[in-house]
Amino acid sequence: MQTEFDSPSSSRALVAVAPDTHEPPHRPVQRVSNFITQLIATARHLPQTREKRRADPADVIAAYRATVERIQKLNAKSE
Repeated sequence: MQTEFDSPSSSRALVAVAPDTHEPPHRPVQRVSNFITQLIATARHLPQTREKRRADPADVIAAYRATVERIQKLNAKSE
């Protein structure tokens, strides 16, 4: 008498005999294009992007004041 283990089968199942030891990274993978761009610019002594993006102080102050005013108006409406 043959047991079910001795009979031929048309399919096979893979069974893990050890626990999965592959662990996901501790932090999500982030794109590093900005970092690489910064390194290349520094190596070639190119103008830094921060200098190019820098706004005039008067523009920054005006934008900050406008934001504060909007927040104060929203807070006044909710009271």
